[in-house]
Amino acid sequence: MLSDVHVSNLKGRIMKKIVIACAALLMPSLALAGGHSALGGTGTGVVVDMKTMEGKSGVLVHQTTSDVWIYDNPPEGFPKASSATCNQFITFAMEQEQPVGGSFACQVVDVDGDVALHSGTFQSNGTALITQVAGTGKWTAFVGSQLIGKTDIQVDAKTSTYSWIATN
Repeated sequence: MLSDVHVSNLKGRIMKKIVIACAALLMPSLALAGGHSALGGTGTGVVVDMKTMEGKSGVLVHQTTSDVWIYDNPPEGFPKASSATCNQFITFAMEQEQPVGGSFACQVVDVDGDVALHSGTFQSNGTALITQVAGTGKWTAFVGSQLIGKTDIQVDAKTSTYSWIATN
């Protein structure tokens, strides 16, 4: 049996990891319509669900966010803003504050009813590499496009703002 002190310390370490993870985990929400050389933007992500699983040597965090994306210079036919739902998965080594890796997937259904699916991975330099893996309607032309995103402001453990730029 674990003592109350041990359980409290364990919960404290997990919460610290979750707060740090939020900065990295919300980056996937950056996954917007890439492929247009002038397309960049900003977004806001809010955690709506979070689960943690602890193993012997590490912790897994699964987080779902609700996001709003605002395009700086959307191509003709694109909305100025979109909303998305993202699922992020991140791994921490036990007793470590920095994540050791993570991946994510974001889904969009825009105001016209077109859909897009983005996936990506966290990079060692603190950014996220995002790839559009599927799309219909206006999103079809952007399948395979990539973006680099970064967290700009970590507002609190459940909210952040971020930005992104196209890489191709």
